[in-house]
Amino acid sequence: MRFTTFLIIVFVLCGTGRRGYAQDEIPKAVLNFYGPDEQRQELNPNAPAETKQFGQFDGIWYCTEQMPDPDTGELKETSTAYWAWKYILGGYGVQDFHYQGKNESPFWIYFKRDLILTQIRIYDPREEVWKVAFINNHAGQGPARVFGRFTAYGDGDDVIMDWDPQDPANLKRITFYDIERESFEWKVENSVDEGKTWKLLSRISAKRLQ
Repeated sequence: MRFTTFLIIVFVLCGTGRRGYAQDEIPKAVLNFYGPDEQRQELNPNAPAETKQFGQFDGIWYCTEQMPDPDTGELKETSTAYWAWKYILGGYGVQDFHYQGKNESPFWIYFKRDLILTQIRIYDPREEVWKVAFINNHAGQGPARVFGRFTAYGDGDDVIMDWDPQDPANLKRITFYDIERESFEWKVENSVDEGKTWKLLSRISAKRLQ
């Protein structure tokens, strides 16, 4: 069930439907979350330096997902989404917001409503790790959990998220990589041999809109 939940969250992150991106297509719900310039917070100069690891994504992004073909392993585009990030907690934390319209995904069509998943992220300098919590508006319908946790840490220029707690028999990780001002890549992998080898489950390419 935990692995199924993980894959479902991957689908929720990206939705399906739209191809290409333009600022005037950003859904109102995403714009409302991000807010006008005068209301948005900035990185607090007294916050841990690591806060920039997720804070650098501040803005609105359009992402396309690719998943490996089960027969050939070839990556194929499967879905799209809007993804907004902003500073919170006086510039000490980061919150992001995944939006999927009610008609955009065959995975969730039975919900008959827009699906929203949000995550709050705070860096703990005592433990030298990010603490991340997510919630969504599934209202207990379907197999996905409505709440969960990750830990995260920087690895060079990358940022890696692990489930908390992990299943030793089926490790999972999310990696943000190839991070630039206008784009970044995201992938989710699992390992059934205690981290010796990793299998790609999904990849996202994100392009900045704002």
